[in-house]
Amino acid sequence: MSNKNVRIYFDGLMVFSFLDPQSDMRFKECRVGILTMAGGHDVTLEIKRKTQPHHVEKRCHRLPHDQIKNFKHLWLYLSQGGESESCDTSVRRHKSFDHVFRMGRFYDRKPTPNWDAMRPTLHITTGEFKSKIVNNDEIYRLIDVEGVMNLHTPLFHADPTVVKSKLEAAIDHFTKSHKKVGKLANYFFTDIDVKDDQRLVLAVGDERDPSVELFSVKPRHGEFIRASLSNMPTYNDSTGSSDMAHQEETLHNTTDSPGVSTGHHGNQAPLEAAKVKADKKKENRMKILKRRFHFLNYYDVLKFEEPTQYVLLQDNEDWIEGSRKRSPRPDPPCIAIEV
Repeated sequence: MSNKNVRIYFDGLMVFSFLDPQSDMRFKECRVGILTMAGGHDVTLEIKRKTQPHHVEKRCHRLPHDQIKNFKHLWLYLSQGGESESCDTSVRRHKSFDHVFRMGRFYDRKPTPNWDAMRPTLHITTGEFKSKIVNNDEIYRLIDVEGVMNLHTPLFHADPTVVKSKLEAAIDHFTKSHKKVGKLANYFFTDIDVKDDQRLVLAVGDERDPSVELFSVKPRHGEFIRASLSNMPTYNDSTGSSDMAHQEETLHNTTDSPGVSTGHHGNQAPLEAAKVKADKKKENRMKILKRRFHFLNYYDVLKFEEPTQYVLLQDNEDWIEGSRKRSPRPDPPCIAIEV
């Protein structure tokens, strides 16, 4: 940190992508997609200026959905003196950034980001990106979302034999789809060196260049600036809110129950109606799972060659033993990924 006077932390649903590799392990920019379409999430920017001895100035900006979605492209860069143009054109990806979850490791073809589905896209053209595992002994695993869905949602049927059979099939699917991930970083940040004749600028623009400067910061002599950009849930309990309880009650009313007809033999219209109904129930269950497992939101902004979807869980295999628990330990409140 001897030659760095700004550090920016990132937290929440974000996609990191390093573009146009250059010499000396540099890239033209790091493009950060922020998933503001995720329900219950808000973007917050907090800036702390620390000057010796122990004096701290703090500013916090909360950007709600209806405001932040109007910004398609934001740019963060160094500018020379009072000029608005960028004077830096590269970033570094430190080896420690390997601890960020990389979706491409679990698919035959690397998924590509759909940048139009993310608002805003933040273009960063300065700094060295790093990550750390701090006081985090958790091991994570990927589970096929179908297995999680069938275990997490209730099974209603008049015949207990059918219920037992469905539950056993769900547990088998859940177990066989296990993919070990290992430990993941829980701190993501970039360190930036702002020289005496420079400013760190945040501007709005298009995909090619910034055009309108929003604001800038310049560390004073002996001052260290720590900023935090987060896209996190606004509610305190991300896994047990009253809204979730209401959604699960609605789910109970839309799952299989005694007396529900699934169609008639030889009659195409009832069969199609049953399929539409089944698809609707599956869609409703997926919406509920997204509220509990935020990781699933990434499938709305990444393009995959194969349709398989996974949910990221803390590696706790005991939650389905003894009795059918309906509250598996979920993924972290939010998790950043790299593509």
